[in-house]
Amino acid sequence: MPLLKTILLICFFASSNFLLAQTDSIVIKMSDKTIEEDVDSTTYFFENGEKVTDPSKIILITKANKTINLAAFLKNEDVTNPDHVLSDLDNDGKKELLISNYTGGAHCCDEIYVFKNIGVNKYQQAAKLFAGNTIITNDKLFVYNFYQQFGYFFTCFACALDDSSDTAPVEMQNIKLKYRKGKLALVQGTTQMRSAINDNLGKLSELPYEKLDQDLAQDNGLRKEFAMNLAVFYYSFGKNLAETQKLFNKYYKFPDTKKVWAAFVKEIGYISSESNL
Repeated sequence: MPLLKTILLICFFASSNFLLAQTDSIVIKMSDKTIEEDVDSTTYFFENGEKVTDPSKIILITKANKTINLAAFLKNEDVTNPDHVLSDLDNDGKKELLISNYTGGAHCCDEIYVFKNIGVNKYQQAAKLFAGNTIITNDKLFVYNFYQQFGYFFTCFACALDDSSDTAPVEMQNIKLKYRKGKLALVQGTTQMRSAINDNLGKLSELPYEKLDQDLAQDNGLRKEFAMNLAVFYYSFGKNLAETQKLFNKYYKFPDTKKVWAAFVKEIGYISSESNL
């Protein structure tokens, strides 16, 4: 083959490989962008939805059975970064009123209130979610993430298990809720989810035990991973604490079983008291 043609072919394939590499990197960036847009879909939901024309004319009945107009609710000292939107969450022809608020502070927290329509310009609180990074999807599913609530579960907030292997436990932090018949209802977990949780807990049980320092009381994120998997199981499969404890006892074989289980139950109680789960 003539030398010139050989050089041209080499250049062509080199350019093709470069373009393929560039395309891969673009796909990765596009994938990351998609994830970011999905995570930020709640902001989009509130910023681009229908607003109330005159908040002062909208009457709200709170969980404590107190009456307040929407304008006053949004100006309350406990509501620091509010937004609101009207949306028919369950396609029954009536629009619910949703209010979002970011409480501020380190690693915290978003609040989402759902008010159902009970009359002309009158709404009653039907649900509230309190967490970090709650997502409202395009099909109006609520994705509730447990990382915020278990962020300091025997570890630092940023601490997480460092396992990038192909056999590492899959991320298990979220549950889903759907608004139905005037309340937020938990979406039942799937067989695949149950299997993944058992697989995760089995892998976690094989990791080395980390004894907690008396002063610091922080591990490498192992107990946090146990807790988030158990929380997903508890809320996705009937909120059965006895069954959740059986799962815990099956896989958590470390010396501090009683301490960790007690802490988990306490946190579940707190989550349930702060949110309608």
